[in-house]
Amino acid sequence: MFMTMEEIDQKYDGEWVYIVNIKTDENDIDIGGEVAAHSESREKVIRVMLNTPGGGVYIKYAGEMPEGVSILL
Repeated sequence: MFMTMEEIDQKYDGEWVYIVNIKTDENDIDIGGEVAAHSESREKVIRVMLNTPGGGVYIKYAGEMPEGVSILL
């Protein structure tokens, strides 16, 4: 089921979220997609992602990043 990024942030606040079938607007800004997995555990979400065939990958933390967590792109 398609959800906007705002809806995902609200519903999965405090969780890692793996999103597929990303939709973008005319400026190529991601506006939403389908949640394929979510968990408070980043490792659980990554395991699902690694076992899912396909193209584009989008993993995000919904909500305010916890203290002491760093993101490397």
